[in-house]
Amino acid sequence: MIARILVADDNETNRDILATRLQASGYEVLHASDGEEALAVTQQHRPDLILLDIMMPKLDGIEVCKRLKADAALHLTPVILVTAKADSGDVVDGLDAGADEYLTKPVDQKALVARVKALLRLKARYDAGGSPTKPKQPGGTDLFISYSHQDLPSIKPLAAALQKRGWSVWFDQKLRAGATFDRVIEQALTDARAVIVAWSKNSVSSDWVRAEATFALEGGKLFPVRLDQTPLPLRFIHVHTLNLSDWDGSAAHQGLQALLAHLTEAIGKPGGATA
Repeated sequence: MIARILVADDNETNRDILATRLQASGYEVLHASDGEEALAVTQQHRPDLILLDIMMPKLDGIEVCKRLKADAALHLTPVILVTAKADSGDVVDGLDAGADEYLTKPVDQKALVARVKALLRLKARYDAGGSPTKPKQPGGTDLFISYSHQDLPSIKPLAAALQKRGWSVWFDQKLRAGATFDRVIEQALTDARAVIVAWSKNSVSSDWVRAEATFALEGGKLFPVRLDQTPLPLRFIHVHTLNLSDWDGSAAHQGLQALLAHLTEAIGKPGGATA
């Protein structure tokens, strides 16, 4: 079934640019030129995802988002805000209003498609009656680590420390020939009891990591850590994040001890934990 996406922007050129890229990726596109029309089109056609420009006449994108998320029949529809400035206070207000992601103008076409795909996958699970917090298969992995491959030297000792405590950890997996990468990742995320996202200068710009972090946040199983002092994506600045930027591998490190405690509280002690 072809996913239907609503593009709401008072600038026709901007709408056409986004529509062209989305249609090239196989999506059906609806148009709205102001906030009131966006609400009307949504009520009539029930799109699978909505791209909302923040600055629109009649009703701005933030107000439209608030009304959508207050509607019991529409509140699970993913909303991506489109804004001219990444550091705009409007973005924070929009995320607080319930928006699921944001993009800045000029919109990067690869980022657009990646975030649309990630949010549509998440919506599909809700539509099917599933939940990211409920594993679909028994014996799922305890922990999934989301990170940039450039940070693998820092991730390996972290994974080892978690495994030493008895938890099973999914990271740096080698896929069998013929496996579809995004489907394997999605299943691993769904099956994991908790998701550790390692933020760094490398991962904050990774669409894969951002999508995995969004999936985990929506599922209530996100445990973010910092590998350096790079500012976090706006979507996650209000999420408490543990500091591992100065971790030297010591088991006594305050950040690591806090992570272990939080995980134990959330998913219980690992079966094979050692003293």
